[in-house]
Amino acid sequence: MTGLRATLFALALLAVLIAASVVSRPRRPENADAPLLTGAQIPARVAATLERSCRDCHSNATGYPWYSFVAPIAWLINRDVAQGREHLNLSRWNEYTLVRRERCLSEIANQVKDGDMPLALYTVIHRSARLSQADRDAIFQWTQTERMRLIRETAHGK
Repeated sequence: MTGLRATLFALALLAVLIAASVVSRPRRPENADAPLLTGAQIPARVAATLERSCRDCHSNATGYPWYSFVAPIAWLINRDVAQGREHLNLSRWNEYTLVRRERCLSEIANQVKDGDMPLALYTVIHRSARLSQADRDAIFQWTQTERMRLIRETAHGK
């Protein structure tokens, strides 16, 4: 009888996890196909690096792997993506004010230069998202150049 109880418990647990996974499926945002950083002047290499390393958590174009639909992993991923988008959403770049874009660029520069982004936990699973020192330097340089461009734009009243 103990084996039957264990089997029934395991089946019930599996049914709950499947039901929770169906309920926790992320919704596709309206502008999921929008290009990242619309309106920014960005070198192709830096754009490709941000696409590879930042897109999943900081845009509406998140690529969800199969395991992101399995509870409780789905809950963690959905929370992380929601927090990432709330903090910085590269799909909504053109909606940000010039001042917010300047601040975001400073934060991107600091986070990348300090090695705080992308998150270590993310790069353990997504090895291609890791940034080389050359990637970090290129992103940092772009943030400085783009920030100065925006400051000039602000000064000219655009």
